[in-house]
Amino acid sequence: MKNSILIFCSALLLWNCTESKQQISLQNKIQGTWIYARYAESEKKKDTDLIIESVKPSIFRIPIGINFQENKLEYFRQFIEYNFDTITGKRSYNTFVGFVPYQLKTDSLFVQHPLQQKLVFKCTIDASLKDTLILKRKDGTYLRLVPLEKKEKDPLYFDQVVLSRSGCFGRCPIMNISIKRDGSVTYYGEKFTNNIGLYKGKISPEFTKYIFKKLEDIQISKVKTSYSVGHTDDETVSSTFLNNGTIVKTISDYGQAGTKELLWAYCATLNLDQQIQLAAIPFNEKISNLDLIYFEKDNKRLFLSKSETFLLWKALQSATIIPSDFEKKYVFHGGYFNSDIKRIESNGHLYTIYLKNGHITTYDIGYNFMEDNFSEADFRTLN
Repeated sequence: MKNSILIFCSALLLWNCTESKQQISLQNKIQGTWIYARYAESEKKKDTDLIIESVKPSIFRIPIGINFQENKLEYFRQFIEYNFDTITGKRSYNTFVGFVPYQLKTDSLFVQHPLQQKLVFKCTIDASLKDTLILKRKDGTYLRLVPLEKKEKDPLYFDQVVLSRSGCFGRCPIMNISIKRDGSVTYYGEKFTNNIGLYKGKISPEFTKYIFKKLEDIQISKVKTSYSVGHTDDETVSSTFLNNGTIVKTISDYGQAGTKELLWAYCATLNLDQQIQLAAIPFNEKISNLDLIYFEKDNKRLFLSKSETFLLWKALQSATIIPSDFEKKYVFHGGYFNSDIKRIESNGHLYTIYLKNGHITTYDIGYNFMEDNFSEADFRTLN
């Protein structure tokens, strides 16, 4: 009897040691950043049937990316949880971006879900093939991941980004967010978002570094300034990058047709208001809803993106009121929807705003928004 117990304990110890070694080996193999290569519809597919395909951004689905760093992982498409209010009939959602703890149990991956606040099973991992992870999910489908190609650091530096969502034919959020390298955040929610109004916040140095790494991965010096899908009624996300207060590049993306790095940056930034503490700040509501705007000069027009418009709107909010006598160079047109504004005239530095009730006020924003950020080449000649 004693011999049987001794044999059983030895076998159990050997099994535990073997399992521990397998987990350590698997954890070492999965370290790094991985990207989706191909999706197989059926669990009946064999590993050899899964063929690596070129990875292209999807206009309907954010590309899958996972970054394993020691005992934490980052899910590039963000964690998201939908909620439905049975009384009001409204649907809402919560999101989380960043690194979360994970555990390996044999070949099973468990993640500490940041929204559900519990350890949840995600998939099993097969790392037997070189430079390949095959994930089998709970529904029996497979994902094949390959290492994400490393790129050189983009030489075009920026210390601030402003991202804006235009809304769509539906309930897409209409919002603007400014994030600086010092961690300061300004958020302006206009419609269909949890936070309506103007807010300020602060993110930690570690999280700021994480956010700007996502933004730097876009490589803004190499991507196009405009992306668009072929269908209608979608939203436009505009991203304006600045250095020392001056615009270095603006990217307009209609329908999320941009690069995978651009889409991953949206996940990391556009719902940031749900993840940080915000404090409401007062603002001049008479200077609101500046949308679809342009400056007109000498039969030429300069159209601004929504993110560029937010920069000007924010400058007007903190501007000084002065006497209105100055030479006007630009007439400011656009979507004064649900606004008291009738007309705006400017020389780029000073802005006279005419309200529908007859009130006239001139604002000094402290710098020349037009000359600092745009040139004559940016204007379009009217036909």
